[in-house]
Parts: sequence; structure tokens; C-alpha cells
Amino acid sequence: MKYCAILLAAGQASRMGAVKALLPLPLLPGGASCSALEGLVRCYRGVGVDDILVVSGFHVEDVEAAARDLGLAVARNPRPEQGMFSSVCAGLRAVPEDCASCFVHPVDVPLVRPMTLSALLDAAAEKSPAGPPQVLMPSFNGKSGHPPLLPVLYREHILAHERRGGQGGLRAALADLPRRDVPVADSFILEDMDHPEEYARLHGLATGRDALSPAEAWSLLRLCRVQERGLRHARAVGAVAAALARTLRERREGREDAPASGPDPELARAGGLLHDICKGQPYHEKAGGRFLAELGLPAAAALVTDHRDLSLPEHAPLSERELVYLADKYCRGHDFVPLERRFGQKLEIFAADPEARAAIRGRLARARAMEARLAREAGRAPAEIAREALAALAEDDVWLEAVAGNGGGR
Repeated sequence: MKYCAILLAAGQASRMGAVKALLPLPLLPGGASCSALEGLVRCYRGVGVDDILVVSGFHVEDVEAAARDLGLAVARNPRPEQGMFSSVCAGLRAVPEDCASCFVHPVDVPLVRPMTLSALLDAAAEKSPAGPPQVLMPSFNGKSGHPPLLPVLYREHILAHERRGGQGGLRAALADLPRRDVPVADSFILEDMDHPEEYARLHGLATGRDALSPAEAWSLLRLCRVQERGLRHARAVGAVAAALARTLRERREGREDAPASGPDPELARAGGLLHDICKGQPYHEKAGGRFLAELGLPAAAALVTDHRDLSLPEHAPLSERELVYLADKYCRGHDFVPLERRFGQKLEIFAADPEARAAIRGRLARARAMEARLAREAGRAPAEIAREALAALAEDDVWLEAVAGNGGGR
């Protein structure tokens, strides 16, 4: 089945004051910048969608030159002043006949992740019950966003709505068509940039697209059908990791010999939430890292892949990765447990296995060393911080309700 993408870049951008398709964003490896248009093209090509069409309108010369440089087809909207729906229709008229479904993606929603496009493609490929094809809409925490995936057989239905005046735009044109929401752990489907302030915000968030926010991490756990016991443990580890990161960051602030940036409490919380996402699989920490990497989330993968056992050279700064590791050691289920008791129980279980006991003692020694180093750098006993964080977990429940209700949590 063939899929294509329509990238809408015909707007005047009067509120932005610049051509949105050409605004630079740090979307390349290492944080290098490319245009919003190129970032989207790379995203689609990365999931196997190579038939990409750019709709131009205002700023024709600049947009079409950029499209040609990227090897893209172009459809020109002759009436861009009529709004986005006129661009949608211009794009639909140019979609190849052999295309089964097409994404419709405004260029001012530039940070949608490849895993979201993959989820929509997977949903489209599923064998559906008898009946007409469905319009697929990505949704995050119950809120629909971009890009929809439209069966091309509805092209004439949508164009007929335009001929009737187009009142209500694409949303109205799709209102009476079969539709299915596809839940995704990607709040960027809701994030656009119409104003300079929004562009500045997304520019700052773009480098974190290869990780997840805590709200997105929680959503992914739900999508993976993690059971309540696992969710409670994940919440506990996330709360402790965030508290450790917050304490260390505050301690580092203003110190000339400290790393340039302290650990991010929200990134640490997300790592804590995700650390056991593949629990039950052999070497679950490695399996979790591979799973997240395959979703296009290498920064998230790095936080969980070594949480069972790790050490850190003295010259390397403590980061969110080490804090997730230590936070997990302090949590049995959702309760606090000191390191000695946690590993002592394992030593009792393997009392008759000298090789296993030696391995456990090695892991305990490395956990003690990490705890001692964090105590020196944070100026407080990490176990005390962990105990306080777990005692305040009711506040974390309030946080979970808040992020589930506001659609983002960024």
C-alpha cells in the first residue's frame, strides 16, 4: 500500500514575520539545525514515506526553491488568502492516483516524532472490520492533533465541501466520515508555531525530541499496557529520580567547578517512569533500551538500558542516567528500601549459590559507591532524599492527574 504526505507551506506567516517552513530548528544529529521543512521531510522519509508534496502559496519563490532542493514535488495554491483548507484541497488534487492514503501536515507543527507517523501507518495497515476506510487522527491524552492520515478515496468528498464554500475547513469536511483516534505518546502533535514566542519555545524543546516528557512517558506506559503494580513502581522511581536531580541541580547552581548544566528533574522523572517498560523480558533493562531506541528515542533509551547495574568514572559528571539507576535501588514496589536491605534480601535468596552471591556483592559495592558520590556532591544523604520523595508521593498523584488533564505536561 502506497502512502504520501502533503506538507502545507502556503501561509503568509503575518504573525510570525518569517517564512515558517524555512525557520531553523535543531533537528539534526548533534543538535545541528535545518529548516522546519527539511526536518519534516527527514521524518517522513525515515518511516518510508517518500512521496512528499509541498503546497506553496505566499512566499512562492522561497518555499518552492527549498522544496526543489529537497527533491520534492510542489503544488501551488492559487488562492492562499482563503486559508489552510484551500491548501489542503490544492494538495489533494495533486496526490498521485496510486496513493492509498495521505498525511496532511502543516509545516508549523514541526516536531512530530517518527514514532507517531509509524503508529498511524501501522493503524492503516491493520485489517479493519468490514466497512469504509477510516480517517486516522493521532491523539495525545484524548486530544487530537496533526497529522491526520486520510484515505485518498475521500478526496472528492473533501473537494465537494470546498465547492460548497468550505465552511469549517477540513474538520467540517471530515465530520461525517468514519474516524478513529490513534493514541500516541507524543505531545508535539499539539504544538504549533504561529508567533515568534511559540517558535522560540519549540526551538528550545526540539533538542529533547529524542526523549519523552513525564506526561509522554506515562502515556507510553499506558499504551504498553503496563499493569498497576508496574505503574506504581514506575511512579515511585520517577519521583525519587526527580528529587535526586532537583537536589543535585540546586547544589550545583552557582558553583564554578560544576558541570555546565545540572541534571533535569523532569528528564530524570521520565527515565524513572520508563525504566521497567520491558519488565518480564530477559535482561529487561537492555530490552527496554532497545525498544525505546527503535521508537526513535535514544536519549530515553540511554536512561534505562543500564539501570540494573552501572558504575561511573570519577571524572564523569553525574547525570540523569545515574540518578534513575540509584532511584530504582531505593524502591521496592512503591516503598522505600535502604541499599543494605535490598541487596541483603537477594543474598539470602541465593545463599547456596556462591557465584550469584559474588555478583550481588559486586552490584551492592557499585551502588554504595554511587550513593557515596551523590552524597558528596548533593550535600545530603540520597537515601534521606528518596525517603522524603516517597513520603510525598501523594503530591505525585496530583501531578499525574494534572498532566493527564492538560494534554501536554511540558
